[in-house]
Amino acid sequence: MIKRLKVLLVLLTIALLASADNLGFTKDKPLTFSLDNNYPPMQYVDGEGRPKGRDVAFTELLMERLHIPFEYSPNTWEMVADDIMKGRTDLAMMVFSPYRKDSIHYSQAVFRLYYQLVFRKTDDNHGGLRDIRGKTIALMKSRPIIDTLSRAGASYVLVQDLTTAFKELSAGSYDGVICFRYQARYLINKYQLDNLVNIDLTLMPREYCYVSHNKELIDAIDHELAQMEKEGLTEEVYDYIMNSFDRQVIPVWVWYLLACLVLLGLVVVIVMQRFSRKRIMREMERAQRSEQLKDVFLSNLSHALRTPLNAIIGFSDLMITAEPGELSADEQKNLLELINSNGLQLLHLINELLSLSDIEGKAQLFDRQVADIDAEMSSYAAEARLLLYASVKLEVEEPVGGIRALADTRLLKLVTMHLLENAVQHTRQGRVTLAYYSKEDGLYVEVRDTGSGLPETLKDNIFALLSDKNTYLQDDTPGLGLSICKAIIDKAGGEIGVRDNDTDGPGSIFWYWVPVQLLN
Repeated sequence: MIKRLKVLLVLLTIALLASADNLGFTKDKPLTFSLDNNYPPMQYVDGEGRPKGRDVAFTELLMERLHIPFEYSPNTWEMVADDIMKGRTDLAMMVFSPYRKDSIHYSQAVFRLYYQLVFRKTDDNHGGLRDIRGKTIALMKSRPIIDTLSRAGASYVLVQDLTTAFKELSAGSYDGVICFRYQARYLINKYQLDNLVNIDLTLMPREYCYVSHNKELIDAIDHELAQMEKEGLTEEVYDYIMNSFDRQVIPVWVWYLLACLVLLGLVVVIVMQRFSRKRIMREMERAQRSEQLKDVFLSNLSHALRTPLNAIIGFSDLMITAEPGELSADEQKNLLELINSNGLQLLHLINELLSLSDIEGKAQLFDRQVADIDAEMSSYAAEARLLLYASVKLEVEEPVGGIRALADTRLLKLVTMHLLENAVQHTRQGRVTLAYYSKEDGLYVEVRDTGSGLPETLKDNIFALLSDKNTYLQDDTPGLGLSICKAIIDKAGGEIGVRDNDTDGPGSIFWYWVPVQLLN
């Protein structure tokens, strides 16, 4: 009896070890790997019905190392995505999506994918996203890209097959196609679409991962992927794909710079808190709101700094690693222009942070001199007219008799021009109106527009430093311009605000009042 128990224990141990090694998958019950039957060169089914592609070769190697029996389940991409999300299949490969991360498990990235814009050579579109306003762009469904196109003023068409989309683009059906870099190069070369050209976009890269509802399986895959990366097997299998992707290696000094900039942002937050401490004591509810928004500001600031930094590093790295003669003079010029524009964007944000800190730190901020307010306002309007959309007019409502006063024209221009530029940026039709007059021993100025109006969620906090990231100033970055305006007006002992444009509407009215010594 004892011998029988020992034999039974040995057999159970062997069975458990076998199950632990292959995670419960057997030849009779193999793992099912969902395969897109038309996604070359990653995964597809050839004319004889055999699975092919880089993903197929890599998955076979991975499953062999994990001792997991498996079988392919080819299907259309829509069915592959549906099967993996509903748990009808065990494993697939997919681009990481923050919208799905809470409902399914992703492995670490096998590699990263970079976006490109493809267009016809006869179209001048070397500015990338800056030149697509009013154009029609085709793409496979991607929520971040759809949001980007909407902000850029482009229309989009969702397609199911990139091969067909590329051929239709070549024939003139669209103005462009957005896809991953390897897809653009592969399809242009395979179908000899010589009238198409592709350029990189300054968008965040996406991570290409294994995905499954089985967390134990994903954990095992993560461990094996790390080992395969060390052994160079990942690059060996995906040599064509990875060589087309020009890896971005961020130097250590960039991280130090980023840390310093984030620290500077923290210092600015601390300075602002110190100057508003008395108000915080009186308004505890608003103080709690500000505390909750700190993380939002720091997250936005990090995003705003990282976006141009990634572009600068990525394009400079592309130029450094390119073989002699690989990049044409036009391509090099385009890359340098992108590096320069992103550098200017980064400099602009840093200057705004420094300006805000400088304004809050100075006890004597204003240099008041005799000023012709009418002439000043007229010059501001002339500058703003250069920025107007064709269907927008800018009008000036000035008081009878004019205004002369003791004022700091430099700061007066900074605040007024910022409100004008905001109105111009968000008004596509109708008019922008600059109005001013004397009021209660001071100067009252308002800028009315017939633009898109201010979202309800921002009305209570639009001038605050700790604002929501979807600000009225810029589309992709937090922007501190309105915070700087408020700091100036507060320092002058005035008031600043915003309300809906009920007169001309729809739109907004930004206004401020500052005490000045009127001379007439």
